[in-house]
Amino acid sequence: MNFPRGVEVIVSALIVSPEDEVLLIRQPKWGDLWTPPGGHVEPGETLAEAALREAVEETGLEVALERLVHWGELIDPDGRSRPVHFVFFDFAFRARGRELTPDPSEISEARWVPFGELSRYEIVPDFRVSIEKYLGALTG
Repeated sequence: MNFPRGVEVIVSALIVSPEDEVLLIRQPKWGDLWTPPGGHVEPGETLAEAALREAVEETGLEVALERLVHWGELIDPDGRSRPVHFVFFDFAFRARGRELTPDPSEISEARWVPFGELSRYEIVPDFRVSIEKYLGALTG
């Protein structure tokens, strides 16, 4: 898919397993950083529909939407091959199982991580904020 230069709307899926683990993936475009599944919103899709589509396409999981957990902007992030301005929306989903069938054209590695072990991972900063907001809503 070829996107014009300018503001791009993207969505991400914070996917939580039945055992309360979060799914982290690695994608070649983000280098060594761990990210959530996600991508661009296509014309005619709502934000939630796009997040659901991306979650299913990239992981093969059956998931149920919980809620929007975080949104923001990412302007010219380091390490990108082109200047970008992303407006992102991170949605939480509950997986009905743990069996992953990651799309190898999108994902180089995927793993379920207990919330208590997330500090061991180098996660895209805004996604770390989304995880903290998700956990805060559960405990607060």
